Amino acid sequence: MRGLLFLLNALLLLESTKGLKYDELNDHDRGIVDRAIERANKDYGNGKHLDFYTIINRLLHIDLVAILYMVNVILRSTSCDSKTPSVHQKDCKLHEKPPQVSCIDCKGIMKPCLLLRQKDEVNHILLYHTKPLQHLSQS
Repeated sequence: MRGLLFLLNALLLLESTKGLKYDELNDHDRGIVDRAIERANKDYGNGKHLDFYTIINRLLHIDLVAILYMVNVILRSTSCDSKTPSVHQKDCKLHEKPPQVSCIDCKGIMKPCLLLRQKDEVNHILLYHTKPLQHLSQS
């Protein structure tokens, strides 16, 4: 029971920056988003540019210390055509239609980007990379 209470005290919190514009992101998050835009457009930007939609941060709080562990960047297709280099294009309008891509940065390492419809694979990455933190919080 004590371990369960400790685990509950060390919750993984989700902090969503949905609604923030690219230019409002801090330098750290903007760097991650830039890498995600580049990688997603390389892998999935068939004709249309993929650009920043939102990011989700997973934070682990232990004894008032917050450790940024993982950032999940969500990208959407836009009204703009793909071009090189793939960078944020503020004049492009985001579309609701596919492809929508999830790029996960874990401890500074960008994992392979996946289409959001690949829910099992995205969830596997999210679960696999949170297990070490959950294990640490139980000791």
